[in-house]
Amino acid sequence: MIKRLVMACLLVGIFAIPTFAEEPLMINTDTEDISLTDDLDIAKAQVEKYPDNAEAHFNLAIALSRTSYVEQSIKELRKTKKLIRKPENAGLIDKKIDEYKEILKHSPDNASVNNIRYRLAFTHYLKAYFISKEIEKKEKLENKTTEKSKEKKKNAGIDLFSNQKLIKIDNDPQIKESLEQSLSYFKEVLKHDPNDSWAKVYYGFILAEQFDDFQKAKKLWNEVVKQDPSNPAPHLFLGEAKIKEGNLKEGLLEITQAILLRSISN
Repeated sequence: MIKRLVMACLLVGIFAIPTFAEEPLMINTDTEDISLTDDLDIAKAQVEKYPDNAEAHFNLAIALSRTSYVEQSIKELRKTKKLIRKPENAGLIDKKIDEYKEILKHSPDNASVNNIRYRLAFTHYLKAYFISKEIEKKEKLENKTTEKSKEKKKNAGIDLFSNQKLIKIDNDPQIKESLEQSLSYFKEVLKHDPNDSWAKVYYGFILAEQFDDFQKAKKLWNEVVKQDPSNPAPHLFLGEAKIKEGNLKEGLLEITQAILLRSISN
């Protein structure tokens, strides 16, 4: 009941969302030409035009990740995770990593460079997921693993990082390397722009989701609360973290604060 009430509150209303760089909508009826964009309207249009395109969903996840729509951003990331495993998308992740690294060499200013670093952080996170799922597939894990996953979903939070822990982080060097690469790009973003609240928010997200480092994650989210007090995102993650730790009352208070901040920004 509590979970339903929280979810209902979070999904009610339309909140103002800032747009970013305006770019031409480079899609047509002949090919799926997806433009690299942070513009939310363009990203949404690309997903509507090509609902099965992994890159379109990734663009939308990135655009949403710099808004108060945290849940929708995570949802789009999870859609991207499923799509990159389709046979027709073989090699897509490495291709995008190579493309982004090439763009880094030619970016005209620090803001553009940091934008690509931010994308690379998420792309390496997706690569770690892809490797993990391929290993899972090959080993044909027993049903008890699935049962554990189902159990992990049973909480009063909003499911920001439940049931997404990758297997064998410590045992498989490729998974660990990809996740460390993800974190390193977030660190690079913050090195050049210590005030990038969103980099801190999702840096903390990966620390909590994949490394169970809730202490460091909460420190980052609390920094954002002080730095950007009108931002609902850190309160959502703090709320989820506290609920997972068994502190239901404080967790729901954080989520309530996020809802309040989002309603004020409307």
